[in-house]
Amino acid sequence: MSTAHLPLFERLSRLLDPLDPAELHGLLCGLLCADPALDRDHWLALARDELAEGAELTEPVRDLLSKLLEFGAAQLNAADGSVTPLLPDDDAPLRQRADALGAWCQGLLYGLGLGQADRRGQLSVESREFLRDATEIAQVGFETDEASEADETAYAEVVEYLRVGLLMVLEDLRRSVSPARLH
Repeated sequence: MSTAHLPLFERLSRLLDPLDPAELHGLLCGLLCADPALDRDHWLALARDELAEGAELTEPVRDLLSKLLEFGAAQLNAADGSVTPLLPDDDAPLRQRADALGAWCQGLLYGLGLGQADRRGQLSVESREFLRDATEIAQVGFETDEASEADETAYAEVVEYLRVGLLMVLEDLRRSVSPARLH
């Protein structure tokens, strides 16, 4: 079977091994919230050092990570607020999607920490509450292979909550950073 027919998340998982696409996207989102001017070289160094445990990245992986940076920056800068966590497709088992959701949250929190978001701006009470919730979501698992309709609905609601929360954190940080502090 050609990899061209595999869902995006699965293709990325194979190409980025040992990096986890969900965690990587979360890391990128956190870094871009903290530093909208994140450049390619710094991003590649962070991805290698923090997620690949210092292993050298092949040129195809570096190219893919560069495209992910462009994609992530475009998502966060989209006027329509269309950013969404990079997760397995809806036809993947709920356990796999829930695990990816936790990895995305871990990456987001780690990216905000690495980017020193706490020094770059003030977060609203709502954003701080969202980050506490993201910390809990990062630790939650799904214990069964069988997902009910209620489980699927809850998963979709959590994904939407994370999307909106990410935009809230981004807006708080951008609003509180003066133009002089961006340089």
